[in-house]
Amino acid sequence: MHSELKKLPIGIQSFEQLIRGGAVYVDKTKNIYEILKPGFGAYFLSRPRRFGKSLLVSTLEAIFKNKRHLFKGLWLDSSEYVWEEFPVIKIDMSTVEKSTSERLYSGLRSAIIANAIREGINLDENKGPSLLFQELIQSLVKKYNQQVVILIDEYDDPILKHINDPEMARKNREVLQDFYKIMKSESGSLRFVFLTGVSKFAKTSIFSGLNNLLNISMSEKYATLLGYTQDELESYFPEYISELAESHSLSVDEILNKIKFWYNGYKFSKAENKVYNPFSSLLLFETKEFVNHWFVTGTPTFLIELIKRSSVDLQSFEDLIEIPEYNLNVYDVESLPLIPIMFDAGYLTLVKQSLMGNDIIYGLSYPNYEVKNSLVSGLLNEFSEKDSGSISSELLQISRSIINNDLEKFFSLLKSYFASIPYDLIPKKELNEKYFQLIFYLLMRVTSFRVNTEDRTNLGRIDLMLETDISIYLFELKVNSSATAALEQIKEKKYYEKYLHIPVIKLDSSSETAQDKAVYLIGLNLSLEERNISEYLIDKVI
Repeated sequence: MHSELKKLPIGIQSFEQLIRGGAVYVDKTKNIYEILKPGFGAYFLSRPRRFGKSLLVSTLEAIFKNKRHLFKGLWLDSSEYVWEEFPVIKIDMSTVEKSTSERLYSGLRSAIIANAIREGINLDENKGPSLLFQELIQSLVKKYNQQVVILIDEYDDPILKHINDPEMARKNREVLQDFYKIMKSESGSLRFVFLTGVSKFAKTSIFSGLNNLLNISMSEKYATLLGYTQDELESYFPEYISELAESHSLSVDEILNKIKFWYNGYKFSKAENKVYNPFSSLLLFETKEFVNHWFVTGTPTFLIELIKRSSVDLQSFEDLIEIPEYNLNVYDVESLPLIPIMFDAGYLTLVKQSLMGNDIIYGLSYPNYEVKNSLVSGLLNEFSEKDSGSISSELLQISRSIINNDLEKFFSLLKSYFASIPYDLIPKKELNEKYFQLIFYLLMRVTSFRVNTEDRTNLGRIDLMLETDISIYLFELKVNSSATAALEQIKEKKYYEKYLHIPVIKLDSSSETAQDKAVYLIGLNLSLEERNISEYLIDKVI
C-alpha cells in the first residue's frame, strides 16, 4: 500500500521540485494570497526551525516569477490574483559564509553577484555588499521596467550562529545592518519584501530601518500560514494515518489522539488555531515511530547554555510562564532573555492571553510531548555529561524498578547515577537542594511517568510527585539534614491527603472491583559532601 501513496515532501524546500516530483503539498496558497492582496507589502515572519519557512519563500518565488502552471489545482490558480512576472532577488542567509564578519561581508557579496549572474547583469564587483545590493535592484528595474521582489530566508542566521560569542554576533549584526537598510532607501523600486527568521533581534535595522515592514509572526490572520492544522493533517494524509494506525494496532481515532499528544500544540496568535510541526509529522508518517523527530538535528547548544545560566525554574514550564507582550517582541545579543528565545525557537508556545491593566500578558508552556521530553532529555545529558545511549539504558532500568515497585532497586540506581556525575561538573557553591531536585526532576520526567514538582496542597508544597498507573510516590528532599525530618514533614502537613482514593487506571473493563492507587511517602536526605543520596525512608499510606 505504501508504494501507492503520494510521496512525502521530506527535506524538500523547493516548491517547483515538490510539485514536479508529485509530493504532497498542503495547499497554503489561500493564506499566501492574504499577503499578496494589498499590492506592495514588506513582511517579516518568525517561526521555529524546520517549520516550512524555506518552502514558503520558494513558493513566493514561483508566484512572482509567474510559474502559474505549477499551481494547477491549487486555490491560488482559481483566485482573483493577477499573475504577473517580477524580477526576484532571493538570498538564503543559512547558506552564506558567516564564520567571521569579514567572511559574512564576502558571503553577502557572493550572494548578490550570484543573483546578478542568474539575471545576466554585470555588477561593479569592487563594491561592498550593500552597494552591490543597491546596484542590483536598480539594474533589475531598468532591465525589466518592473519593480523588484526581495526574499530573504533565515535573515538572522549570521547572528544566531554566534549567539554564544556576543562580540562576533555584534560584528555580524553591523554588517547586516548596512546591508538590510538598502531596502529602505530603495523602497520605491520594490514590489514586495519578505523576510523569515527564528528570532526578532531589535538592532539589525530591519524593524527600525524599514518603516513599513509588518511583523506578522503573531497575527491571527497568518497563524496557520506555516504548520499543519488538524483538518489539513487529516485531509492530506488520510492513507498515511490509516497505515500508522494499523502498524500500531490502534483505531484511526486513537492514533489521531496520539499524534496530537506528541506533535500538535503550536499556537502563534490569540486565535485558537493550533498547528503541527510539518517536519515531525512527515517523519512520523515515514518511519511510523513516535519519537523526537524534531530533535534529530539536536537541541541548539546556545539554548542549553542560556537555560544553565538562567535563574528560571524549569519545572515551572510544566504549568504556565507569564510574560508581558512587550518583553516577547524584540531583544538583542547584548541581552538574551531566555523565555522570548525559547518561544521563538519553538520550545514554548502561546497557551493563553489576558489583560493586566493596559498590558497584554501571554501565558506560555510546552507545545507538546515531543518538545517537553526532548528538551528535558537534552538538559539531562548536559547536566550529567552522559551520552544519550548510557542515559537511555539507565532510565530503562529506573522505569522498570518503578513499574515493579522495587524501591530498593530504584534508589540503588539513583545513587549510582548521582555517583557517576563528574565531581567538577557543578561547583560546590552551586550545590543545593534546587540542583538535586532539578536532576531528580529531569530523571523522573524522561521516564514518561506523570511528574509534578512543588505540587501545591492546602498546607504547602510537595517537592516531587510521581504517578504511575497503579501507584503515587510523594518525595520530600532535604539537604544535609535527615530522611526522618523529610518524611515527618510529609506526614505533619498531610501532603498525601489530596492523592487518596484516586482509582487505578483500568486497562481491562472486565477487571473486578475498583481499586485505589497505592500512596508511598518517601523522605530523602542529600549530602552535599557526598554529592549523593545519603539516606531515605519509605512509608505507605494504608
